[in-house]
Amino acid sequence: MKIILLAIRTLLRFRLYTAINILGLALSLACCILIFRYVYGEMTTDHFIPEIDRVCYTVMEDEVSHQKRLYGLLPEYGYTPNPLEDPAVEIVSTLFQSDEDQITVDNKLYNVASLAADTNYLKIVPIPILKTSRNKLLENPQDAIISEDLSRLIFGKEDPIGQQITTSMGEMVTVVAVMGKPDTRFSMPFDLLISNESANYRKYSMPHSLVKLHKGHSAASVNKEYEAFRKMSNFTNRLRICFYPLQKLYFDQQVVTYLDKRLVGNYTHVLILIAIAVLIMLVGLFNFINVYTVLIQKRAREFGMKKVFGANTRQVAVQLYAENLCMTLVALFLAWAFIETGTLLVNTFLMIRIPSHFLFDASLSVGILFLLPFITALYPFFQYNYSSPVTSLKKIGRGGESTISRKVFLCLQYIITLALTIVSIYSIRQLNFMLNTDLGYETDNIIKISPIEGPRGSDMSMWNKYNLIVRQLDRNLKNTPSLIKLHSYSPGPLSRLGQNCWAHIPGKEWTSIGTQVSNQNSFRILGIEAIEGRLWNDSIDNNMDLSIVINESAKRELGITDIDETPVILDRLLVYSPQTKEQPAPRYQVIGVIKDICTQHLSKGYEPMIFFYYKEGFSSGLLVSIVPDKKQEAIDFLRKIYNESCGNELPYTFLKDEVLSIYKEDKQLVSVASLFAIIAILISAMGLFSLSLFDIQQRFHEISIRKINGATTKAIWQMLFIKYSQLYGIACLVGLPLSWLAITLYMVDFAYKANIAWWIFAIAILLTGGISFLTLIWQIQKASRTNPADIIRSE
Repeated sequence: MKIILLAIRTLLRFRLYTAINILGLALSLACCILIFRYVYGEMTTDHFIPEIDRVCYTVMEDEVSHQKRLYGLLPEYGYTPNPLEDPAVEIVSTLFQSDEDQITVDNKLYNVASLAADTNYLKIVPIPILKTSRNKLLENPQDAIISEDLSRLIFGKEDPIGQQITTSMGEMVTVVAVMGKPDTRFSMPFDLLISNESANYRKYSMPHSLVKLHKGHSAASVNKEYEAFRKMSNFTNRLRICFYPLQKLYFDQQVVTYLDKRLVGNYTHVLILIAIAVLIMLVGLFNFINVYTVLIQKRAREFGMKKVFGANTRQVAVQLYAENLCMTLVALFLAWAFIETGTLLVNTFLMIRIPSHFLFDASLSVGILFLLPFITALYPFFQYNYSSPVTSLKKIGRGGESTISRKVFLCLQYIITLALTIVSIYSIRQLNFMLNTDLGYETDNIIKISPIEGPRGSDMSMWNKYNLIVRQLDRNLKNTPSLIKLHSYSPGPLSRLGQNCWAHIPGKEWTSIGTQVSNQNSFRILGIEAIEGRLWNDSIDNNMDLSIVINESAKRELGITDIDETPVILDRLLVYSPQTKEQPAPRYQVIGVIKDICTQHLSKGYEPMIFFYYKEGFSSGLLVSIVPDKKQEAIDFLRKIYNESCGNELPYTFLKDEVLSIYKEDKQLVSVASLFAIIAILISAMGLFSLSLFDIQQRFHEISIRKINGATTKAIWQMLFIKYSQLYGIACLVGLPLSWLAITLYMVDFAYKANIAWWIFAIAILLTGGISFLTLIWQIQKASRTNPADIIRSE
C-alpha cells in the first residue's frame, strides 16, 4: 500500500504528463475493447452448444463446381456407404428447416422461420426453455415450441401454452413450450419448432442431417472413408456426402443453405478489425511509453539519489510497476466510461453489434490491468536500472536532444497513424466508387416485400386460403393506380447464393450461371430494356415455355454469337410442372439480351445471369413501384391490405436500401478505420505535445542565451521545428509505401476498384501532420516570445 501511495504522489507531481498519458491510453483501450468484444461475439457464435467440435451437418459436394450445400440423408435415398451409419456417429437428427414458412392462427397467415425435427435435435442443440407444460418435448407429434418473440406477436400478453396453430402442412399443433434466446448467437435461428412426425415433410421438403460424433472422432477423420464421388439420381454431376463441422459453418459463406435468416460471418472482415485494433493499441502503447520516459527523465535526480543510497533492482521494478498500474487502472476506468457512454455512437456510426459477456469483459479487464503495466514498465526499467547513478545525475537539466528511443517510438507512432489515415481515406473512396457505379436498373420509389411461401403439403384448404389471400392482394394493388404504378411477383435483382444452374451451348463445356425469376412487369419496374431481341410479353409468354433472357456476361460466358440460332442446354428445368415434359437436358431458346446489372457485391463483378419467366404467386416476393410524391400514403396502403390478411407487420424495404445493405460490412470498416484514424491522430498529437513541451522546457536557458546574442524568431523556429519535421518525414517515407502495399494486397481480388490517387497520400500527410504540429507550433511560438530575463532569473 505504501508503494501505491508513493506512486500516486509521484504521478500527481507531474499532473500534465500523467493526464496526457492516461487519456491517450484510455482512448486506445476503449477502441480495442470494443473490437475485442465484437470479435469474441463473432468467434463464439453457436458455442452455447456443448462439445460443438463434435457437432456436424451433412453436406453435399459437387464434383465439378465443388459447391457445397446442406443436404440430409434419408433411408429411402439408398445412398451407400452412408456416413450416418458410421460407428463414429453418436446421435443423428433429421430436420426440415424453412425461413419462409407460414402458419395460420385465427384465419390469419404469419410468416415464420420453422424447424421440424425429432427428439434427438434437442439432445444436440439445447435450446433454452422459458416455460413448458411437458417434461419431454417433441415426443408428441402435435406439440409445438415457439419463440418468445413469436408468442408476443401472435398472442400478445396472453399465455401461449395450450394455444393451437395450423402449420403450412395443414396439421393442427398445440403450443407446449416457449423458448428463450441462447447465451451466444445462433447461426441457424427459427421461430417455431415442431415434430417432423406431425406431417409428411419427407415428401415436400429437403432434409438436413445434424449429427454428433463420439469423443475422439472428428469430421476430417470420418470423411476420409467417404471421399469418393458417386452418381446420384436426378443430379447431372457426381456427388459426395460428407460431414461439415458446425463451428466452421458460420464463417463459411460458400456453403449453400437456402436459408435467408442464417447468420453468416466474414472471417476476413474480423481479421481486418483485429488488425486495426492492434494498430490503435500500438499507437497508444508507443505514446504511453514515450511520455512516461519523459516523466522518468524529469525524475533523473530522484532515481540517481535512490541508487546512491542503495535502492536495489526489485525496489526500482516495484515502483515503476506500481506507477504504471495506477495509470492503467485510471485509463481502464475511463475506457469503460467511454464505451458505456458511447454505445449509441457504436451502434449507429460504427454499425457494430457489441454483445455483453460479463465473464469475457471481466477477464479482458483483469488481463489488461496486470499485463499492460508490466509491458509499459519494461523499457524505463532497463533504461534507468542498469545505468550508473552518475549517468542518471548527469541527465538532470539535459534533453536538448531527444533520446534515440523516443525518436523511434514517435516515428513508429506516426507510421501507424499515417497508415490508418491513408487506409480510411481510400476505403471511403472505394465505398463511394461502388455506391455510385451504375447498377443497370432503377431503384428509386421501388418497394420490395418479402415473399409469403405457399403451403408445403397438399391440403387443399390451406392452398385455397393462400390463393384467396394472393388474389385479394393482387386485386387491391391493381385497383389503386393513384398510389401504385406497377407491381410484379419477383424477388428483385439481388441474387442469393446457390441459385445457379449448369448450362452450355452445343460444342462447349458446362458452366455455372446464375438464375433469377422475371416477368414483363419486373423488367418494366426496374427500367431494364433489351439490347438484343425482346423481353417478356405477358400476352405471348407463359411459365411453361422453354425461353430465357440472358445478360451480356452470360452471353460471353456461354460463347453465344447468334441468339436466334443457338439453344442453351441446362441441367434442369427452371420451372417445373407436371404439364411439362421433363427432359434430361432441356434446351432453352434465348429471346433477348440485357445489359449487365448488379446482382451482388461489385467487388465480385457482374454475374452471368439467366432470367426465366414466372409471374404467379407471392412465393417469389413482390416488387411495387409507387407514385413518387405519395410514398407514405402508398406504404400505409400496403400495410393496411397486408395486415388484413397476414398477422405479421408488412416486411418491406426500399430497393435502394437493399442495394446499400450489401455494402454493410464495407461501411462498417470505413467507419471503424475513420474513427480510429482520428483517435490515432489525437493520441499522436498529445504525444508530440508532451515530448515537445519537455524538450522546449529543457532548452529554455539555451533559447534565452541565443536571443540575448541576437537570434531571431526565425532562428528559434528552425532550431526547434526541424527535428520533429525530420522525424515526420521519415515516418512518411516508411508509412506511405506500406499503406500502398496493404491497400494493393487487400484489393487484388476486387473486380471493380477505385484508383489509388496521389491526393489520398497528400491529404493524409496534411491531416495527420497538420493536427499534430499545431501543438508544436503553439509551443515554439510561446518559447520564441518569452522574455530571456525572466528565464535567466528563474535559473
